[in-house]
Amino acid sequence: MITRPKLTEQLREYQIRSKHDWASVSFFTSTANLNSTSRVDVLISVAWELIILAFLVFSAVSLYFSTSNLVSS
Repeated sequence: MITRPKLTEQLREYQIRSKHDWASVSFFTSTANLNSTSRVDVLISVAWELIILAFLVFSAVSLYFSTSNLVSS
């Protein structure tokens, strides 16, 4: 039968393991609580992704046109 002290002990062990598992991930975040991402954080990450994608596309287009000019000359 599950008793209250046994249940609290299991919960405490689970919290310790959970905290240990997220320790390496929380090193890269500004907050330790990973479940509470604000809309500002999401918008900033999406903006960075779009900037990087645009940079890659413009680089590929620039490389394409620079090589096509060299071939046609």
